[in-house]
Amino acid sequence: MSTAFRLCRTGMMTIAWIMVLPCLLILIGAVVPIIPWFRIYALGVVPNHTSWLFLWGIVALLIGLLANSLFKSRAAIALVATAVVTILATTWVMLHLLYIAQVNGARINVVRALDLREVRDGARPDESRIYSRPGGEDLWLDIYHPAPNPAGTLSPVLIAVHGGGFFQGSRSFGAANQRWFADHGWTVISIDYRLARDDRPTWNLATRDVQCALAWTVANAGALRIDLDRVTLTGGSAGGSLAMAAGYLANAKRTDPECGPAIPHIAVVVAKAPLIDVIGSWYYASELRDEQRSYLTRYIGGSPRDYPDRYAAIDLRHFQFPSNPPTLILGGASDPLLSAEAGGDFVRKGNAAGLEVHQILFPYSGHDFN
Repeated sequence: MSTAFRLCRTGMMTIAWIMVLPCLLILIGAVVPIIPWFRIYALGVVPNHTSWLFLWGIVALLIGLLANSLFKSRAAIALVATAVVTILATTWVMLHLLYIAQVNGARINVVRALDLREVRDGARPDESRIYSRPGGEDLWLDIYHPAPNPAGTLSPVLIAVHGGGFFQGSRSFGAANQRWFADHGWTVISIDYRLARDDRPTWNLATRDVQCALAWTVANAGALRIDLDRVTLTGGSAGGSLAMAAGYLANAKRTDPECGPAIPHIAVVVAKAPLIDVIGSWYYASELRDEQRSYLTRYIGGSPRDYPDRYAAIDLRHFQFPSNPPTLILGGASDPLLSAEAGGDFVRKGNAAGLEVHQILFPYSGHDFN
């Protein structure tokens, strides 16, 4: 065997090992949480990029088979075995995720899941406007218009509230998702709200800002050609909590009159990984407990011992009114910030009270999943 051939074969196998070994470790980290901090990383990769892990496993397998056919060796056999294990593990994870989608009526295109959505999350809105100026601070919203509807028809509207621990993030977060909904017939309104600072907790301000965005939507419904009977309020993480609180208060007619004379009736709330049990989150034992406490300290001003009334005031379990809209809660089964049990308890109590609340937990998923 020539030196050049040996170098080529060694290079191919090295690339294959670099591809497949991290994939296997990430899968193990998500399925079997052995290393705590690595688990958090794995839970962010597996639900979003399983298709890529499967594809890399296939490529590594082909390289291993080719190398072994040219010159049998233990290294090539080990590569083939590792690739096979990776493919089998990835297949199991993919089938489990597809099963969860299937039983909940969702259609998943595995090939399109290869799309690196976060790379192209720079989709642009069609226009941006100021909807409120509390204390002289401009609050903006982005509008994504759907394709023109037939004459006389109105589009449903999706009002999106971004996440970011209540102290960071912006209305541009999830822009690719907003554009997707607009391309499928929705008018999407993605809003900013006042973010918490060390010198300004916003536990009593952020929900009001969402309410004012709802009032702005009503005031501009005619120009936007939207159907106020089909208003969906959605958000992720902190935004999910604000969407639930604002939506429940809107339907209960418990809104801030300074926002405007009319607030739309919310048809549906969809919340991804919302903060429901605020006190429980403070004491939730996880790798990110210190980070979560820092978020809550900014947002609320201190700990539950410092401000028990504030914590009670934003506890979503106290927002279960008879008028609540149907609510879908999406959560990661292994969320390192929030306990999945808090969402389950909220659903059980809501259903017992006659409310329509449903939770879907995604396996192998942490706090950030798409």
